[in-house]
Amino acid sequence: MSVRGALDAVARWTIRSPWRAIAWAVVPALALAALLPATTVDLTFTGVMNRANEHVGRYFEMSEQYELGGLLLVLLEGEEERLDQAVDRTIEAASALPSVAAARHPLPLEWLAEQAPWLVERPLFDRWLALAEQPGDAENASEFLTSALALRASVAGVPGARLVEIKMTKDPLAEEVGESPFFEIEAAIERALAGTGVSAGFSGLPALSAGDQQQTLGAIKRLTPISLVLVLLLFRIVEKRPGGMLSVAAVLVLSIGAALGAVGLLTGKLTVMETFFGVTVFGLGIDFAVHLFVRQREELAHGRSFEQALRRTLSGAGRGIVAGGITTAGAFLIAATAPDPVALHLGLSGGLGLLFCLPLTLLVLPSVWVLRQRRHRRRLETAAAAPAGRPTPVPVPGLLSVVRWATERPVRCLVVSGVLVAGALAGLPRLQVETRLERIMNRGVPAIAMVDRIQEVLGTNGAPWILAAQSLEEAREFGGRLDGHPLFSETVSLGTILPADLPERASALHRVFGSEGRSAAATPGMADPRALAVGALRRAAAAGPPDVDSLPPGLRDKFIAPTGEFLVYAYAADSKADGALARRQREAVQAIDPGASGLLAVVEGMMIGDRPWIPWIAGAILGFVLLVLCLDFRRLSSVLLAVLPVLAAVPFTLGVLCWVGIPFNVMTWLVLPLIFGLGIDDGIHVVHRFLDDPAQPIRAAALSVGRAIAMTTLTTTASFSILLFTDHPGLETMAAVMLIGLPACLLASVTVLPAAAVLLLGRR
Repeated sequence: MSVRGALDAVARWTIRSPWRAIAWAVVPALALAALLPATTVDLTFTGVMNRANEHVGRYFEMSEQYELGGLLLVLLEGEEERLDQAVDRTIEAASALPSVAAARHPLPLEWLAEQAPWLVERPLFDRWLALAEQPGDAENASEFLTSALALRASVAGVPGARLVEIKMTKDPLAEEVGESPFFEIEAAIERALAGTGVSAGFSGLPALSAGDQQQTLGAIKRLTPISLVLVLLLFRIVEKRPGGMLSVAAVLVLSIGAALGAVGLLTGKLTVMETFFGVTVFGLGIDFAVHLFVRQREELAHGRSFEQALRRTLSGAGRGIVAGGITTAGAFLIAATAPDPVALHLGLSGGLGLLFCLPLTLLVLPSVWVLRQRRHRRRLETAAAAPAGRPTPVPVPGLLSVVRWATERPVRCLVVSGVLVAGALAGLPRLQVETRLERIMNRGVPAIAMVDRIQEVLGTNGAPWILAAQSLEEAREFGGRLDGHPLFSETVSLGTILPADLPERASALHRVFGSEGRSAAATPGMADPRALAVGALRRAAAAGPPDVDSLPPGLRDKFIAPTGEFLVYAYAADSKADGALARRQREAVQAIDPGASGLLAVVEGMMIGDRPWIPWIAGAILGFVLLVLCLDFRRLSSVLLAVLPVLAAVPFTLGVLCWVGIPFNVMTWLVLPLIFGLGIDDGIHVVHRFLDDPAQPIRAAALSVGRAIAMTTLTTTASFSILLFTDHPGLETMAAVMLIGLPACLLASVTVLPAAAVLLLGRR
């Protein structure tokens, strides 16, 4: 049986037994949706991170193995005399929270002051020692004072600023979306600092991710109802009766529920990516309904009976819906075979959602029409009312003129279209690929500006590269190889804190102070800098050199991993989370330690990660689409006509994006498959309309389907246009792609395609 014959049989079945048809479509969908309560939901970003990627996987392995957690940086700024107390209050407030593993100053100042003779650079230590041996050396005393002042400034930090590091108990990437404890920490610290005159600024991944989620989710919550109202108002152009709109909504909800249940059954969990696929199913699913409603109105407007109109609608528009749905669903399912969790979950949910939407649309909507028609007939019989007027086709201003020009001037239409596409493609050399993470995050996140502020004031950031050394000597070697590297501003480890010449210093102190130093204590009231220096040397001689076992707990936790390795932190000179820059930094640190990693490795994988599977996935999708079209149309000219809207609209969209300076990013690529699917569907519907009635003028066929395509374009662009008001660059680029691509698909479907059909088929 042909597709047309099968669809005609479905139409006769819905006319004869509408409730049974509804049951056959709805019961399996409800059964799959019933699996949702028992399905594991993983709304963390780690659930969709590609751990198969060598560098991304290494970061998570290191984070778990070394218990790194997320690093939240708190920059305290205010009057110098109030800062030390503010640091204590900040650490106390944060440490009381269960989400905080540790809160500390990057380096313990009191311990550094006590151990200064052991930790200062060797030239300064030698000057101190010379003061003890030769108190009258004025030149050495002057140099000592200068060096001591510099040391005090470097230990105390920048005047007017202090930094507190807060280590989270859980990596922010492992937190569920919208469930970050950051705001609890922020509120506790701000309460602790109230009235001190010291301000606190927050940075690091916990602040960035929580702020982005709060701002973006808040905007989406505010704008989603507006989007739904817009779509419903526009859908009323096609169907004004509430029952018709409710039936479409029921089909979409059932499709989404069934798809989520099936994905959970197949993969064992639902991830944050399943939240995106609802837009895909909603956009394409409502297109299926619009094509049926518009065709039904058109058939009734031609004076056909309800049964005739229903059968012609399903066997006519239904063929395009089936072919378009199968090609788009197949493309998504092929994408799901990629070795990437994002592609797997997005492709699987989108493909299954469309496959469930097909039978629900083709069975439920016609059955609802039949039931409504029966009720209407009974009401007419009992009330003896006059029958309703004949429906009219959906009005689309300007559509008739455009289609007439394309079919009456086909060569001119194709030339103009070719010039427009070529002009757009000329902008491809201006292509920009966005590699900076903050440029696809919400602009209203304060932590984005604070990243640059901390880097400017203190030369540090919350995303260091981490190298693991087996000994202090190796840690010093790692740090020495990175010293002076243009990509890094600072390298910190126990190897840089504890000098390699501690035994030599101990021997020198013993030589100068002998056994006396072992019991020496500070002399009260000593104000002379030379006397203070000598006192510090005596105390150092008495205490002996520091070792790993005598380190303060904060230093041990930061620089010694639970597995015993000595951690080396390499801080980037540039605070920007740039994927391309992160790749160069990673290559530099891994040339020293092949196992080195850091949070920026995840940024690299997200923004510019290698995806060698894209070419063969794209080739497989193209091959599948062509195969379905060949089986459906069985003639090369029809296949060529069906793909024309995509061949014209997609390059035009890419070129326009380049001309207007919209950069491509990871979120842009998420909506390009939707443009591809809609463009293919539009072409399939127009060509099927040509073939339904070979005697019908091409202009009439293009005008008929053009009405439905215009409505689907209007509803989808209206829903996506709301994203322009989220203040989120990533979502704004997604909206821009749709607002350029969908009208381009519409124009190509009602101009390029019918113009080419006139020339290929030889009839106007």
